[in-house]
Amino acid sequence: MKLTREFKTGVISVVIIVLFIWGFNYLKGLNILNGPLTTYFVEFNNVQGLNTASEVTINGVKVGKIVNIKFSSEEAKRGSLIVEFSVEREINFSKNSVVKLYSASLMGGKSLAVEPSFEGEPAQSGDLLKGEVESDIFDSFSENINPLQTKFENVIISTDSLLTGFNQIFDEQRRSELQASISNFNKTLISLNEATNSINNMI
Repeated sequence: MKLTREFKTGVISVVIIVLFIWGFNYLKGLNILNGPLTTYFVEFNNVQGLNTASEVTINGVKVGKIVNIKFSSEEAKRGSLIVEFSVEREINFSKNSVVKLYSASLMGGKSLAVEPSFEGEPAQSGDLLKGEVESDIFDSFSENINPLQTKFENVIISTDSLLTGFNQIFDEQRRSELQASISNFNKTLISLNEATNSINNMI
């Protein structure tokens, strides 16, 4: 049976459409080949650059991706962000699990890490889990260096005050010594003048 050009074109078009849909959903974190995915939600005040290409891990193993990031529709939580993420693997954990936002690399990329808890009621797809922001190495460095910087500035201020006081005392001493030297020089000139007068009188 000879396939017509129209049939071949139709098959190729269908394949391209299927690949496009699969690729689009995969980039969003949805792999349609795996069937329905389990998705959860977590809330943050600031996602710090997290995007739909970011990974989701459990104990260091990639288990899903970010599906969507949107602002909360609740009036009391205006400005906060709701992150929806998928979990492809069949991993059961409870609603007490914590989702941490952390730095995945030194370049500033962010990812989510689920710290699973197996105590309590099992988490169901669509549940809102507790979110936390994990401090990275730069935040920790800043937190540790700021108190040292404050102490160092206080030491500099104290040293500057001490040097200023020392300079004032030293200047007074120098002025006193200069005045004494001038006074002695004047006395020497007077004595020399008197001696000269005496010699003139003798002559």
